[in-house]
Parts: sequence; structure tokens; C-alpha cells
Amino acid sequence: MWDILLAHPAANAVGAFAALLGITWPLYASRRALLMAQGAAHAAFAVHFWLLGAPTAALMNVLGAAQTGAALPLGDRPGFRRLYLAILPVIALGAALTWHGWASLFSALGLALFSLARYQLDTLALRMLMVLGIVSWFAHNWMVMSIPAMTTDMLSLATSLMMIAAERRRRKQPA
Repeated sequence: MWDILLAHPAANAVGAFAALLGITWPLYASRRALLMAQGAAHAAFAVHFWLLGAPTAALMNVLGAAQTGAALPLGDRPGFRRLYLAILPVIALGAALTWHGWASLFSALGLALFSLARYQLDTLALRMLMVLGIVSWFAHNWMVMSIPAMTTDMLSLATSLMMIAAERRRRKQPA
């Protein structure tokens, strides 16, 4: 593991910072705070993947950061829904233009699943779709050997599952 980390010190230093940002987003209770934390993590991971030489993942994270900004007003301004959905074909185009095989497929699929998750106004539905996106990103991150990103995926997955269970319990309680 150390040889992988030492092979790309700048990428992994940025990746460690991105991981710190990335492991916090499932802990936020509100949709807005959750999305803002995701946007910050996307921005940092974009730099990490660029330095690592994974251009599709870098681009997907730039798009993800932009998309989290567009997702914020979805609940208040329904007109943003069309603008928000317009990012989906851009994800496919970005993957095609930066194609590097299976890794590109999984990063694009991960962002597409995150996109569908962020489109949800219900936090439980958002979290459940995020879990699928995390699994897809983990497959990508394994292929490009991003230890910071895989660490983030594992911790985010565990935290997301705990938050899903807590939210389901909360919803079952009588008002």
C-alpha cells in the first residue's frame, strides 16, 4: 500500500484532504448541508484524480461539483429540474471523450447514480441511491488504485447505511 501512496505523493495528499471532506457528507441531516459537503468533496477529488492521471474521474468530479450547486434550489425552484437533468447527457459525453475503459464506465455510472440521487427531494431516497453510486465509484477507485477514494467509499458506505437505518427508524415512530 505504501508504494502506491508514495508513487503519487501530490495526488495522494490532495486525496487525503478530499477523503476528509468525503467522509463527512453522510452525517449531515439536511439535504442542503449534505449537498454542500458533497460539492466540496467533488472539487477536491477532481484535483486528486487529475493528478493521479484519471481524466474521466477528474471530469466527473468537476461535473459533480457543478451539479451539486444546481441541485440546491431543486426543492424551492422546480424550474431548475430541467437544467439539473441536462447534466446527464454531459456525463455520457464526458465519459466518451475521456474514455479509459471500465474505469471510465464506473466513474460515469457513479456520477449518474449520484445525479439521480441528488434529484430526489426526499432525503431517504437520496441516501439509498447514493449507496449505489458509492459502490460504482468504489469499483472505479479500485481500478485506478486510489487509496484515499476507496477509504472514503468504505466509510461513506458504512455511514450512509447507518443513516438510512436511523432515518427509517425515525419515520416509523409515531408523530
